[in-house]
Amino acid sequence: MEIMQVQDELVVTRRVDGLQTMSLRVLVDQKGALSVAVDPVGAHPGNWVFTISGSAARYALDDPKVTTDLTIGGIIDHWDDGGRKAEGSTNKAGQDQTDAQRSASAHKAA
Repeated sequence: MEIMQVQDELVVTRRVDGLQTMSLRVLVDQKGALSVAVDPVGAHPGNWVFTISGSAARYALDDPKVTTDLTIGGIIDHWDDGGRKAEGSTNKAGQDQTDAQRSASAHKAA
């Protein structure tokens, strides 16, 4: 597994059968290299995620017949690795928020 950041959604109009319904994301690793991953969790650009690679990437999905070697396994809410830090923004009370919490707060305010 590796920690990566979502750079963008990848829009593809023609795909092989094993990827027809899969959401794809462009990821950047900590060295700056780009990769494409299947996204079953709904990550957004800017999210830090952990990835599952190799043949195990297929088994992280509901259908192990999907043709992938890189799958997003989850969205990281907080990570601190000595100076490198990834987390949600801070609300008025100074508490960390994930994208889902920010979305819920914005929906309540509307």
